[in-house]
Amino acid sequence: MTHKFAFLVSCAINTKFGIYTSDQRLAQTIETIDSIKKYAPGSDIILVECGAIPLTDSQETTLSALVDDIISYNDDEDVKAIFVSDNWDVVKNTTEVMCFKRALESCLEYGVFDRVDRVFKISGRYRLNENFDPAQYVLTPHAIVTTRKHSSQFPHPVTLVEYQYMSRLWSWPANITQRIIDEVYDPGLHYMAERLSQGGYCDIEHMLYKFLPEDLVIEVNKIGLEGNIGPNGAAVND
Repeated sequence: MTHKFAFLVSCAINTKFGIYTSDQRLAQTIETIDSIKKYAPGSDIILVECGAIPLTDSQETTLSALVDDIISYNDDEDVKAIFVSDNWDVVKNTTEVMCFKRALESCLEYGVFDRVDRVFKISGRYRLNENFDPAQYVLTPHAIVTTRKHSSQFPHPVTLVEYQYMSRLWSWPANITQRIIDEVYDPGLHYMAERLSQGGYCDIEHMLYKFLPEDLVIEVNKIGLEGNIGPNGAAVND
C-alpha cells in the first residue's frame, strides 16, 4: 500500500534577517525541494512563503515550476506589522506559527490533504538526507514524529518550558490536522504572545514541546535533515 506524503515548506526568500542573500536563500530552498523529490518521491510539495518582502516575478516563476502550490503571505498586514521588529527571533517564530496556522486552515478548507496520509512541516533551506526513512512513517501511521527532546537553553523563567523539539522537520497524520491547529498552533501562538507581554520569550521549539499531544509523540534519534541555520550559518544535522 502506497502512503502519500505532503510537505509544507516554510520559507522567507527575501528577508532583512540572517547572513544569506535572497539568491542564496532561493538556491537553498530549491535544494530543499530537490531533496524531498529524491528521498520522498511522489510527495505533494507546498511552499508556505512567510516573508513580508514579496517574491519577485522571477523567483515566483522559478519556484512555481518546482512545487504543487505556493501559499503566500507576503501581502498579509499582520506579517508586515510583525516584520518591523528588529528582533529576528520574534519575527521568525511569530510569523511562521501564524502563517502555518493559516496555511493548514486553508489546506483543510480546500481539501488539499484529502488524499494524503501524513503532513510534514519542513523548514526551507534545509535538506532531507539519507537518514530520512519513509518506512518509519508507514510503521507509525498514527503518531506525531519529531526529534528527540532537548533541554532548554534558556533559564526556566524565560519560557516556563523545560524542553524543546527541533522544528525543522516534524510530521503528523493528515487526519488530525484540525487537532494540530486547535491544540498546537492556535494556543501556541497565544502563548508566545503572552510570554512576550510578560517580559519572557517562547520560540517554536519550546511551543512544540509544550503543546504537542504527548500521547501521540514518537521521538527519533535521526530524523534525516541537514543544513545551515540562518543567523550564522552553523551546520545542523538532525
